[in-house]
Amino acid sequence: MRRLPLLAALAALASCLATPAGAIVGGEIDDEQHPNVGMFYFTQDGARFRCSGTLVSPTVLLTAAHCTAGATEVRVTFDSVAQPDPTRPTSPGDPSRFIVGTAFAHPDWNEKLQLKNLLDIGVVRLDAPAASIWPGITPAPLPTAGLLDELAARSGLKKSAFEVVGYGVFYEQPESTPRTPTPVRDLTRRFTAAPLQNINGETVKLQESDGDSKLGGGSCFGDSGGALLLDGLLVGDTSWGGSQWCSGGAGGYQRTDTPDARAFLAGFVDLP
Repeated sequence: MRRLPLLAALAALASCLATPAGAIVGGEIDDEQHPNVGMFYFTQDGARFRCSGTLVSPTVLLTAAHCTAGATEVRVTFDSVAQPDPTRPTSPGDPSRFIVGTAFAHPDWNEKLQLKNLLDIGVVRLDAPAASIWPGITPAPLPTAGLLDELAARSGLKKSAFEVVGYGVFYEQPESTPRTPTPVRDLTRRFTAAPLQNINGETVKLQESDGDSKLGGGSCFGDSGGALLLDGLLVGDTSWGGSQWCSGGAGGYQRTDTPDARAFLAGFVDLP
């Protein structure tokens, strides 16, 4: 979740105030708890990056617009521990563990990580069903129109734990000096939970802290586009965060239940 070029760049190296997102902080290794959350490599502005996303139909991955706008050479995997990019000239990953896809971003995405009119939503259309490599994988269900607004009006979100899933980096504090936090880039799917801060237009904001005694942390570089889940429904995708070392604060997530988001998604999937 950090500014578009920065997020992608840091995630690519594998991987400031509102910057495009990237790994789950304060979370747990996922194994196969969320098998429909995947990771993909892509080329953007001549550089190679990676993001997370969620399967919403047999051949459609939902992710962030800042991961799909202008993206080419897209390769998607749902392995819980991903292979290195198969296009790498040295130490390439196994290409049989990826499906090639085509990226699409919301047409009104303007690369501004704002709140009300965020529209940081995109999809990757796969060239083959995900189940052709990962048998038994099933798409994540999407919410009905305006679900979060309905729940908020009934005070149904005050004590809710939103679940965040992705393949981003996390930071470790070295024991020796200089004690600059060091990113860990293990290409592993993780998940955590965080409480709601507020809802503003297109955006869900979570209060994220890996020191929370009841819930977890948040997202980091590389988690961009990953799942925001509420009671098993894919209510959003990871967009941005506000902490340089992913150490806490607020995280922003593009909603999937708004009119603009649904109008875009309707061109790719059947909506509830």
